[in-house]
Amino acid sequence: MNVKKPIGTILLLLALYPLGFGQVQIRNTTTDQQRRKDIEYIDRQPLQLTRVTPAGIKNVIVMIPDGCSTELLALGRWMNNGLPLALDSRISGLVRTYCSDSPIGDSAPTGSTYATGHRSQDGFIATYPARSMDSAGNRFDTDPDLAYQPMFTLLEAAQQQGKATGMVVTCYFTHATPADFLAHTPNRNQYNRIAKQMVHHPCDLLLGGGSYWIDSSKNAGYNAQKELKKRDIFYTKNFAEAKQSAEQGNYKIWGLFSSKEMDYEIDRDPQEQPSLEEMTRLALDALSKQENGFFLMIEGSKVDWGAHNNDLPGTVFDFLAFDRAVGAVMDFAQKDGQTLVVVMPDHQTGGLSIGNRRINSGYAQKSAQELFEPLKNCKASYEQTVKALFTEDTGKNLAERLQESIRNNFGIDSIAQDKIDALIPILQENKAARKSVRALSDVLNAHFYMGWTTFGHNGGDVFFAAYHPYGKELKGIIDNEEINPYICREAKYPSLDELTQTYYAPVGRVFPQASYRAVYKNNKPDEESDPLYLELRLKNKTLKIFPNTDRAELNQKEITLPGICIFNGKGAYLPAECAKLLK
Repeated sequence: MNVKKPIGTILLLLALYPLGFGQVQIRNTTTDQQRRKDIEYIDRQPLQLTRVTPAGIKNVIVMIPDGCSTELLALGRWMNNGLPLALDSRISGLVRTYCSDSPIGDSAPTGSTYATGHRSQDGFIATYPARSMDSAGNRFDTDPDLAYQPMFTLLEAAQQQGKATGMVVTCYFTHATPADFLAHTPNRNQYNRIAKQMVHHPCDLLLGGGSYWIDSSKNAGYNAQKELKKRDIFYTKNFAEAKQSAEQGNYKIWGLFSSKEMDYEIDRDPQEQPSLEEMTRLALDALSKQENGFFLMIEGSKVDWGAHNNDLPGTVFDFLAFDRAVGAVMDFAQKDGQTLVVVMPDHQTGGLSIGNRRINSGYAQKSAQELFEPLKNCKASYEQTVKALFTEDTGKNLAERLQESIRNNFGIDSIAQDKIDALIPILQENKAARKSVRALSDVLNAHFYMGWTTFGHNGGDVFFAAYHPYGKELKGIIDNEEINPYICREAKYPSLDELTQTYYAPVGRVFPQASYRAVYKNNKPDEESDPLYLELRLKNKTLKIFPNTDRAELNQKEITLPGICIFNGKGAYLPAECAKLLK
């Protein structure tokens, strides 16, 4: 009897079983219901392409898990009880993440690349670089006529098309990635300048952190709440109010739910702050009701922040929170049929690995429970653990409080006394500052099985995931400069380079015949501060322009410019249409 055929068939079925062709799934039935921070296990099936008559892309959603390493995909699955991530079925390639002048990118220039289509320089926010490098890595100065010029972004292009626009983040809104899509400066740390630009040239919906820059705006010479209200934007610090406003049909909402950055997911009090998924769902509900479509950028901001401190629970739980937001977006896109979604980190941070020198040998004998259960049982980030040492007074000395926190939050009661003794002076000197968090992470990470190589960024490729209703996703090894043109092409956005020249022309090109001066307080020019105003004179006309706003005075009469005036410390840039004002 010939038995080759059935045996071959059986072998084929066995080979296909891990790919999902089998009906039986073996699952870990252990539940985490009694734990303070439950892990939400999600069993997701691969998305099926929506069969629709091609009508074009109406909505664009860009999702960026800042600083996310590819290793987090595998770690996230184990933390999700071995089940697939929402990302998994949509991953189609890898992205090279370098910036204009370095193989290892920073959030400002790498996020700018996605936003503008051009690589930029370390620290630059949607601004043309002053320095670049050739294919061999040799650095050179760029064209001085282009250096420091603001570059038009995807979000701004969507505004020009009359689309609703929004951003959802867990950092403060002036931070690098959200700023990349709406602000323009060669210094990412100029938060006051960035806030002023974003308030005077706002997206419709903004959810995240950073109320400090709204509430303190009067110190910077303007009233942010008044400016938002002038543009019919509802401002709140309360998520329930933001949600109620959206349910009433409003999509112009700025909800800022913390003074600066929001808490890590593992530390988040759901009564005080919404999750990234909750903010994402609110944004989708509000923006999707707009007739012309929308552009939305969503950032899992603090994946990067945790990785910078090698904060394992901070990083991992924020990544899982981001993946839940991805699930919400993919579900929406599949049902909508006119939404393009792209998901990719801007760079990697920390050099995370599953496995460290604690298991140089014997790694294959470690079970999943041994490797990952201690991390699942964590009750706080390392950062929050340090903060609590200086905000919660239990009457015990610092060493006792530290040991108690480590035991309660991480289940570790075997820290060597010499490690505790070395930590105490660092904590006493630096309190809750980053140096203290990193010192604690060095001690605690030795008790887990995950490794880190740096507190900084690393230059490896990152994953690319996408959903296109007609199956036209990018695939393979993708240069980070290719993603923006792909979005513009599929969504039929106009040329961003042409919009740059139209809306961000150098002031000398707009008014070549006029005399020009920047007037500073006490006549002290300062790259870090905006001048009081820019003054242009031509014959019998005087034009005063208030930098980083759309406000001006023509012969002492207040007017509104046809766009914002960008002043970035290196130059002033205006809509070319302003030339008509002095004619």
